[in-house]
Amino acid sequence: MTSKTQLALQMLREDPDMTPYAAAKKAGIATSTLYVAMVREEAKKTKEHCPCCGQVVRAGFKIKETPK
Repeated sequence: MTSKTQLALQMLREDPDMTPYAAAKKAGIATSTLYVAMVREEAKKTKEHCPCCGQVVRAGFKIKETPK
């Protein structure tokens, strides 16, 4: 099951003309909740991700490179 916040984010991705206010209202969540989720989505793009599982690699950790 997808959360209301994820549904609102999906609505924004699918319809670029939709405002965050409209998506939040349609999903039944507070506008501030959607704005916080949008900021987190943008922050994820700037961080390094594990090539195997896609999780964000935390600060101080390194991805082990397998020999080829």
